[in-house]
Amino acid sequence: NPMTTKYAVWCSLHECINDADQFHLELEYAIHSGFFRGGDVLVLDNAAVHTGKENSVLQDYLWEKYAIFLLFLPARAPEWNPMEQVWTSLVQRLRELPVNKCREVAKETGPHLSAYAAIEIISGITYEEVKQFYRGSGLVPQD
Repeated sequence: NPMTTKYAVWCSLHECINDADQFHLELEYAIHSGFFRGGDVLVLDNAAVHTGKENSVLQDYLWEKYAIFLLFLPARAPEWNPMEQVWTSLVQRLRELPVNKCREVAKETGPHLSAYAAIEIISGITYEEVKQFYRGSGLVPQD
């Protein structure tokens, strides 16, 4: 949401397991931090973390409580998932990181270098890039 948040892609680093409960906590945090607001559309694939446990009623909950529309992508359609393009962009940018920068970050992060590098890269993705990811996935018409 370019009007209210600094980052175009929500991401976080934590030591727990990514399960349905953790996803729900992250989603609530993203909402309460202002990342999402009424009228936004949240696009999710059908991964178990998105649909399991209490998340099975997520679509109604988000709409009724926050006016956030939830769009589930069809099963087995990764080409429609804009996150696939985020991952591709992340891999390309990780490959381009200078070795000196990696050594510098590794001194601070130790064995978590790749996770911290990924967070830094994802946090740098712009709103314009996100629009391109959506256009590339076919969810938004080309200009």
